[in-house]
Amino acid sequence: MSDQTKDTVVGIYFSLEIDGTDLGIFDTCSGLGIEIETEQRQEGGVGIFVHQLPGRFKYTNLQVTRPIGPNTAKTMAWLNKMSIPGIKPTSARLSALAPDGSIVFAWSLVGVIPVRWTGPEFSSSDPRPATETLEMAYSAIMLDPSDTKDDIFKSLA
Repeated sequence: MSDQTKDTVVGIYFSLEIDGTDLGIFDTCSGLGIEIETEQRQEGGVGIFVHQLPGRFKYTNLQVTRPIGPNTAKTMAWLNKMSIPGIKPTSARLSALAPDGSIVFAWSLVGVIPVRWTGPEFSSSDPRPATETLEMAYSAIMLDPSDTKDDIFKSLA
């Protein structure tokens, strides 16, 4: 089988590091995204075109979820640290990992702050594992630190 036909998407999971501290593995990730505001300008003259002008980037909140376990303490420690008055936004690295642990792709996030942490709902009649969800806001997505030659945000890090 050639490298072009291998499916690296099956079995993806995610690791999260904040300020170089490994918060562990998460099994779901959602909300990583960029929305680009646009401004419409109607053309004068013939008037058959409406130009779409790019504006500011808006970053959607990132949510990662996993079963509670020993790494939950690392998440709680980070949340407690961020609750101290005067703490500034931080940086994070989210890595998509293949089943063998190799990195499929990594995103560096700047200006990370916690938005919400949701703990498990407990029910003896529910067989699903107890999970935690961490939601974070961020100011920018950068290229992975190992590939910064075209990264216009590298001066923000």
